[in-house]
Amino acid sequence: MLTDKEVQQFHADGYLRGGTVASEEEVELLRSEVLRVIDNRDAPGFQPVLLHNMARAEAPVWQIVNIWEASEAFRKLIYNQKIAEEMSQLTGATSLRIFHDQIQYKPATTGGVNMWHQDAPLWPILAPMTEVTAWVALDDVDEENGCMSMVPGSHRWGNHIDFLNTFKTFDDVPAEFEGRPIEVRTCPVKKGEVHFHHALTWHGSNANRSGRPRRAIAIHFMTQDTRFVGSGDHVMKPFVEVGDGEVMAGEHFPLVYSAT
Repeated sequence: MLTDKEVQQFHADGYLRGGTVASEEEVELLRSEVLRVIDNRDAPGFQPVLLHNMARAEAPVWQIVNIWEASEAFRKLIYNQKIAEEMSQLTGATSLRIFHDQIQYKPATTGGVNMWHQDAPLWPILAPMTEVTAWVALDDVDEENGCMSMVPGSHRWGNHIDFLNTFKTFDDVPAEFEGRPIEVRTCPVKKGEVHFHHALTWHGSNANRSGRPRRAIAIHFMTQDTRFVGSGDHVMKPFVEVGDGEVMAGEHFPLVYSAT
């Protein structure tokens, strides 16, 4: 469980490095499953919702959405109760569902950039913009192999995805925004550890310049207050089973925690 000080730090900064949530053996299995799913992406059978290179061919960032639907090891991870209980502490949730998971794999040496963004504006089928992500590292992640960077406090500034989209390079970050100073902090994470961030926190990750891979999974959580917005669009929209304005639920959005 998180301490009161850690919870307060999360609410102040919009992100928090947590502790270990997966053992060495579990991490090794999850790593092998990432490669297996990528290698078998054209094979018949259970497949993730989306699997593609989301960056340039010469600087790949492999994205896999809902790998839990193609891998029993990742299915087990999304039900990890240490993650769920700490997520409940951070959000005040009495129940938690998975919106989707997302692998982002940057191969050694060539792995590309994930530009500055906020998660919530990219999820226009959800409201309100209060979701929190648990990002689990499957490798030791540092500046050399493309760890995330965060702007503390930016989750309190609202939706500014259009402004972030004006950045021409990853390092093209202005000194201030609307009179607020912008501080960029790098967020190294050890393999098997979890890192939490709010869906409105400004974040991104630089290229992998090392000889080591950078594999991680982001698990995006919804609380009992998360509702479906029918006017929005997203890769998960075809799987929604509830009506516009109703609380998100359904087979593809599994319930992983309940306080009752």
